[in-house]
Amino acid sequence: MGYWQKRQQRLNSQMERDEAKLKKRLSSFYDSEYRKLEKQIAVYYQQYGENNVIQYRTLMESLSDTDKRLLIEQMDEFGRKYPQYKHLLPVRESIYKLNRLEGLQTSIRIQQLEIGAVNIKQLDAHLRTQAARGASAAAEVMGFGKKFYAENSELVKAIVNQSWTAGADFSRRIWKNTDKLSDYLNTDIAQAFARGDSYDRIARQMKLRFNNVCRNDMYRLIYTEGTYVMAEASIRPFVEDFEKYKISTVGDGKVCRICRGAARQVCDIKDRSPGVNFPPFHAWCRCTFTIEVDDWDKWMNDYENRHKSNTERAQSIKDAMARQK
Repeated sequence: MGYWQKRQQRLNSQMERDEAKLKKRLSSFYDSEYRKLEKQIAVYYQQYGENNVIQYRTLMESLSDTDKRLLIEQMDEFGRKYPQYKHLLPVRESIYKLNRLEGLQTSIRIQQLEIGAVNIKQLDAHLRTQAARGASAAAEVMGFGKKFYAENSELVKAIVNQSWTAGADFSRRIWKNTDKLSDYLNTDIAQAFARGDSYDRIARQMKLRFNNVCRNDMYRLIYTEGTYVMAEASIRPFVEDFEKYKISTVGDGKVCRICRGAARQVCDIKDRSPGVNFPPFHAWCRCTFTIEVDDWDKWMNDYENRHKSNTERAQSIKDAMARQK
């Protein structure tokens, strides 16, 4: 194993430690948000329930003036905290036409928007750290010094915000997941009220849905987006001086058929495409790459001619990148 492969392993280890910290922070946040939802449902049972059941026809009555005011305050608070996402809120005038069930569903929707906004902020910071770290590691190999790329550099921002699969960047995928969970929760709660479910039963069901969908979707996104930004950021400094790369699997004995097949091919750097011939190939993928050079002597001559550089730098790059046999 050569220097660059060992460096990639260290980069992945650092990223996995950061992922664990991020998941812990988000898990605590999700628990807090679920408790708010649970409390809100409990209030509805206290206000409109009888014998621990809410009659569905009761929820078809118009939302009270007090509840309308509280819902508008919730909207205004979200708009103050996240003005860039105000356009995602329901039309203000529509609040005055809601019944009690629709009022609860709208409140749940706004809560999910706030969770989405927090997810985007947290994941953006995490991905910037990984992209800067990966690009700087490759730049150091190329002789540009340590920590060459900052987290706010144009390269890092471009990689993190790239729509690299299905025409969507990570923030769009978060909003898509937010819409999905919001729809699930609101459908679940409407059906539970229609069945006459007790508070305890509906609380258990909502917790299961909230925990499983919210966590699973976000954790998968953290892992897969991390693989993308690390691979893309790491290869960018090599684009000018190298032509070929080869996929390197994680080497834990659990390589899937897709990644095993991809690892047999040597590809052109200029033709790389995430999900096709460059990581990640699927959700939860953690493949990386190695730079491939057929003739290092020729490469060194070309490098020196191209950059008017001394042999020492070219030799240093070769020593770092050449795969040890």
